[in-house]
Amino acid sequence: MMDQIYYIRQKLHQNPELSGNEVETSRFVAEKLKEFGITEIHTDFAQQSVLVVIRGKQPGKTILFRSELDALPITETNTFEHRSVQDGISHKCGHDGHIATLIALAQHFAENQPEKGIILFLFQSAEEVGTGAKAILDSNILEKFNVDFTFAYHNLPGYPLGQILCKSGTFTPSVESFNATLIGKTCHASEPHKGVNPANAIAEFVQFMERFGQPNKQTQDYCIVTPIHISLGEKNYGIAAGRAEIGYTVRTWTAQNLTELKNKVAQKIEEICSKQGLEWYLEWFESFHSNHNDANAVEIIESACKKLGYSYQNLEQPLDFGEDFGLFTEHFSGAMFGLGSGEDCPALHTVDYDFPNQLLPIASNILKEIARQCLE
Repeated sequence: MMDQIYYIRQKLHQNPELSGNEVETSRFVAEKLKEFGITEIHTDFAQQSVLVVIRGKQPGKTILFRSELDALPITETNTFEHRSVQDGISHKCGHDGHIATLIALAQHFAENQPEKGIILFLFQSAEEVGTGAKAILDSNILEKFNVDFTFAYHNLPGYPLGQILCKSGTFTPSVESFNATLIGKTCHASEPHKGVNPANAIAEFVQFMERFGQPNKQTQDYCIVTPIHISLGEKNYGIAAGRAEIGYTVRTWTAQNLTELKNKVAQKIEEICSKQGLEWYLEWFESFHSNHNDANAVEIIESACKKLGYSYQNLEQPLDFGEDFGLFTEHFSGAMFGLGSGEDCPALHTVDYDFPNQLLPIASNILKEIARQCLE
């Protein structure tokens, strides 16, 4: 079975699709699951997401497993046979491996019907841009099921291959990005006093944003402020700039801290622009809610690892990246765990990353045992 899953993973890697456009990926997943005899497959409810239902012989608890469908706008530099065939798009976060894991898990339970309960397999669209989970919840499709637990995992380069990493409470931070546009008035470069140039406003705002950086993970006011882009005017040296844009990504441990920061950003932009005679507008996007791991769910993950003899590490601090699974943990008890991809594995979102096939049997075995413990 694993040889087939390896092939599926590499096939997915060759044919990546961007967030919200995972049409062929979604179709491929649904067709594979139908080949295993699974008949209860839901599509067309939230972007390209797919929900698969396997019912046990008797009523019982409901458990949901989630993977992501989307890839990233990154050109792959790997030269192996299963490299991406899509120009400028590649699976550089390992979602191809996560999908393959859930396909393997669904195949197992299709061939070994649970004695009781319901298992849901959710293949989520648009995780990378933070819109997929909300679209699924807004569709109300999960209201048809009384979900008791939800689980997901993410591969983690930089950690020993196959090591499981988890913790109760905050597992990933709240993350959101913004773009601010400042509009003044162009003029001849020889007469700057006749225009309204946003250059000084941009400079003041950059200095303002630097004050929020607090990289110490052990503090409640942890905050990472990352400048993403700045543009000012045009490359025409006879015209003084009249427009500027600036973008940041920010992350905090809690949604409350993020909301407070967002309010301060808006207030500062308004203050600066009012003082300098600029119009402005502010757009926030790619919102990722903090992932809160339920203590009971974490206990199940640890118990499953011990039963299988897998190495388990309790993380002292949360991970740094945002994860759309956080919105599910606001609605259901559950947890995400990390699975080490190897200490020498290229980092996520880099041009030479590739999901290690060796993780597929480990991940599927853990999720099988989690399901067994939840449904027994």
